[in-house]
Amino acid sequence: MGAAGRHPHFISPLSWHASLAEGLVTARESKRAVLLVVGRQSCGGSRALVEKTIAKEEILEYLDSHYVGVAGDADSPEPAVAALVARMPQHDRTPLCLYLSAEGELMHSTSGGRPPAVFLSDLLEAPHRGR
Repeated sequence: MGAAGRHPHFISPLSWHASLAEGLVTARESKRAVLLVVGRQSCGGSRALVEKTIAKEEILEYLDSHYVGVAGDADSPEPAVAALVARMPQHDRTPLCLYLSAEGELMHSTSGGRPPAVFLSDLLEAPHRGR
């Protein structure tokens, strides 16, 4: 999957980049942050986040306006994603959500399932946590 498209393992209305580098280019060009979701197809929490939580209208609208979505594979991550994940030993569950600035700086991170209201709060607050 080159440019942004549908996540290859999940049913999701959000367009996803399969490469962090491509996602960062889009983020810089559009002046948006990056939501990097590292998950597994076999993980119920990963599927629920992408297929149910992100699909909620208010979350999807906010994501589309303020974030670029990047899908990372926990079982075979690209090197740049693996390097970020290695810095997160406290996060040992999927899905792992990394909130990055358009320059690739980590602003916030969470792991495990998140109720929609908590996930939306993370999206809203992430740009302010890393500063």
